[in-house]
Amino acid sequence: MVNVTELNYKNFGKCVKLDNGTASLIITVDVGPRIISYCLNGKENMLLEDVDREFQDGSQELREYFGEDKTWYIYGGHRLWSSPESYPHSYVPDNEPVEYEILDWDGVKGIRLTAPATRTGQLHTTYIWLDRENKGSSRVQINHSITNVSGAIVTLAPWALTVCAAGGVEIFPQSTADNGLLSNRRNVFWSYSDINDDRFFLSNKYGTLQQVKGAPTKFKIGINNEDGWAAVVNKGQIFLKNFSMEKDGNYPDYGCNFETFTNGIFLECESLGELETLKNGQTVSLTEEWELIECSDTFDRKNEESIDEFVKKYDLRNRTGDMFSAHTAMTHK
Repeated sequence: MVNVTELNYKNFGKCVKLDNGTASLIITVDVGPRIISYCLNGKENMLLEDVDREFQDGSQELREYFGEDKTWYIYGGHRLWSSPESYPHSYVPDNEPVEYEILDWDGVKGIRLTAPATRTGQLHTTYIWLDRENKGSSRVQINHSITNVSGAIVTLAPWALTVCAAGGVEIFPQSTADNGLLSNRRNVFWSYSDINDDRFFLSNKYGTLQQVKGAPTKFKIGINNEDGWAAVVNKGQIFLKNFSMEKDGNYPDYGCNFETFTNGIFLECESLGELETLKNGQTVSLTEEWELIECSDTFDRKNEESIDEFVKKYDLRNRTGDMFSAHTAMTHK
């Protein structure tokens, strides 16, 4: 059974909590929205909570675009954006209350969140379902959608960014497909990414990225993640994110459906949908499934064999459940 309660959480204002006895989520509704907390019960939050508003942007350029009183805050947690990224267009200050509805579909409970339409002409809606079908399950399904309300034709991709707490180590798979004479892997770097960065490791089967508190530089990589998963290990838990990829799909940033970023404060684990051209009123969507796994093991983040043993032990490649088919239909009820 999933319990749904409203509460004031830290300095994030009014929030909604979903709890099934195994895991819980806390979602902001006074701002954002953000999934600001996700953890196994009795464990620490796996997501960043920027209580001190350490990561923000109130530049003159941003304020000239959005309004003199506007400041963009990361807040932390999980958010929905659109790609390709641009400045200041992408940094919509989402500091206003969010419309929300508690959903109950044949005993399965969730929440629908609709943020105010942005100055950039986007309407964001998110459905979140916490599993109650399987005892002991921490699985969550998140369906994100962006509707073009700009009055013009636009091209964009939905972009789901999970801002993870400091100290984690992320694992993501490399493509191992045999494409004959054609390439099988895309590893895309940003101008500020130093491929010799000690936080980063890349092998034929995996990549890893470590978050280091106080690190003075940032790092980002994008890939074609055909296996559709990434995992962040931290605080005695594995945060597993599952998503999908159309092999011949048109994805942003030279074909990336997965990107990851770190700085001295947090690590972001990001999935992207396909680029689509939308007429006014049309909608594009992106679905993720999450899971938390209790974990006391460690691995050598720069040794492919050690990473492989860890991945196999926790079956990280094959843990996608049936929530995609079971709950996606509910988002359209």
